[in-house]
Amino acid sequence: MAMQAESLEVLEKANVPTPQARAIVRAIEIEIDGAKDTLATKHDLLLLRQEMTERFHGLESKLETRCGGLDAKVEALRGELKTAISEQQGELEAAVAELRAEIRDFAGKGAWRLYGALVAQLTMLLGIAYFFVTHVIR
Repeated sequence: MAMQAESLEVLEKANVPTPQARAIVRAIEIEIDGAKDTLATKHDLLLLRQEMTERFHGLESKLETRCGGLDAKVEALRGELKTAISEQQGELEAAVAELRAEIRDFAGKGAWRLYGALVAQLTMLLGIAYFFVTHVIR
């Protein structure tokens, strides 16, 4: 790397002897050259940003591919669950309707049995009353 003339002029104006000024400028240039390996320039950062963007888009497309398949599976499972729930709900409604019908039948039969028992009891009481009226009173 060529020495910067302006740097030499600045040092010479400061009354630094020319050999020392050249040595200082050369030492600075060597440090700057060495720093290029360790320091990032704007161009390096731009390249890094582009590389990261490309990798991000690559990962994003992979995720979309995998998640797209998962979304389809989830939707299929959701559909199956809705179908199963609907079937179970239909079966449950049918069972409830059947139980209600059985309860109505049982209640209807129970009412007739109650009426029958009441008629039998009333008949028996009337028979006892008739017995007392006809046999005990005489």
